[in-house]
Amino acid sequence: MILLNKSVIKFLIYAFTPVLLFSVVGVFYTSQLKYLIKEIVEFSLFSSIIYALGFLILRGKSRYIWFLIFLSILFIISYLKTSFYYQYQSKVTISAFYVLFETTGTESANYLSTYFDFGLIAITFVFIAFLFITLKQLYTIYKNNQSFFYFPEFSLKSIPLFLVLILFIASSIYLINLKLKHNNFIYLAHDAYVSYSEAQQLFQTELVKPINNKLTNVSSTDNQQTYVVIIGESTSARNMGLYGYYRNTNPLLSEIKDELLVFKDVISPHTHTIPSLNKMLSLSNRENPDVIHCGSVVQLANAAGFSTYWVSNQQPIGIHETLVTAVSKATKEQFYTNALTNRQVEYDEMLLPFVDEVLNKDDHKKIVFVHLYGTHISYKFSYPPEFNKFTDQPETKFPSARSFEQINHYDNAILYNDFIVRSIIDKVKAKNENAYVVYFSDHGDEVFQDMDFVGHNEYHATNPMYEIPFIVWTSEKFKQNYPHYDTLENYLDRKYMLDDFMHSFADFSQIQFDQLQPERSIFNKNFVYRNRMIRQALNYDDR
Repeated sequence: MILLNKSVIKFLIYAFTPVLLFSVVGVFYTSQLKYLIKEIVEFSLFSSIIYALGFLILRGKSRYIWFLIFLSILFIISYLKTSFYYQYQSKVTISAFYVLFETTGTESANYLSTYFDFGLIAITFVFIAFLFITLKQLYTIYKNNQSFFYFPEFSLKSIPLFLVLILFIASSIYLINLKLKHNNFIYLAHDAYVSYSEAQQLFQTELVKPINNKLTNVSSTDNQQTYVVIIGESTSARNMGLYGYYRNTNPLLSEIKDELLVFKDVISPHTHTIPSLNKMLSLSNRENPDVIHCGSVVQLANAAGFSTYWVSNQQPIGIHETLVTAVSKATKEQFYTNALTNRQVEYDEMLLPFVDEVLNKDDHKKIVFVHLYGTHISYKFSYPPEFNKFTDQPETKFPSARSFEQINHYDNAILYNDFIVRSIIDKVKAKNENAYVVYFSDHGDEVFQDMDFVGHNEYHATNPMYEIPFIVWTSEKFKQNYPHYDTLENYLDRKYMLDDFMHSFADFSQIQFDQLQPERSIFNKNFVYRNRMIRQALNYDDR
């Protein structure tokens, strides 16, 4: 019987090679076997659906081309899923696609330079070799047994087989949709792209406007005011000397420590830039994630009568304009230093002349948002050679040549970041105005502190990925004008998550509006602690 001949058996073996490779490698790198098993089941069903459709609707050369194309696609999917398990010990998530959509070519190159190690090279070589062998065998089957690509014949006898194929396809699609769709690579990619595009469209129509009418009864004092908000990138408080790190990675900020308010227990809402800044820069928070269109910190400042400026060393263009770029468009004027040259990465000191320019503008009230490149992966590109101070063997629970190299690069990047933040503070201080500087990072990075890993991933969600600096400098004039300033020293131990930053920003900038909730401001005497929920439903303070 043709269904049992050698060509069919050989085809089935080679057709499911992508599933087999993913399964074998995944077992070694998964941290939760039950999730891997679900992925294997889904991937097997999905592959079977593809091949069953080929048998059902095509014959001859068309069927061969179908198998050729989709076998290649399944190899690519298997490689991507396997590589993700190798790097992150978890399945691909929607947030991973969000990062991809926001990633520029430079960031992709930096990512590869950090993660493309010998293990990933080996996996890549194995997949390429098996893909070549499999496609060659498929061609051999096609040349030597043409009947395989023509069976079953269209006759009354084949009707039961066609019905079985149709029933199998329908039931498999139903099962995947009911129980396993979140393990399907195509579904995740589509769902992520649709939701990302919807969010981007919403940002373009709502948050790019200078004024948002959903922010009501906005008012502010008419005093002279100069405020600077510095947004860092991938900087964990764990590696900062100012927060007790054993290396002095903050020599310049430590020099003026008595002038700073260093809040000790502030975390980011997520471990990735997009979801974190979406909440940090808008009214959106954990409890109400969908109100992001109701107003941003920029629109609030505009409505309060401030001249707003955005100075950034992040590239404004990815696959699409980034969502943060959309928020920045609501400012009076934007400066993007990383769009001015053809260099791979511009060091953050490129921002300083533009900060000077904005600070010298004749505005009675101004707020400047400074978006740093910070300590972005790959860390070695984040700082100039003169800041290559830490070259000895660092302390870590996961000693290896790779961990030593990455920790040193990260600490040097933080050392350079210390110089940038201190330089901005000094520039504001020299103006001798009613002013403050607030600095925080979008999220942190795990750099061989709590696990043998470098980078950030919401699946692992280690503490260094969430623990971020939140540092405030104020001028003497600000201290005189801000009510209850003397009480702020008592608030430095407050447990706080920065999805409520907009309330703290408004409170500290003395902006009033109907949606302001003082109990959500870290600076307010009426502050109320709330559970800091991360991931799906995990209390950060209980784990």
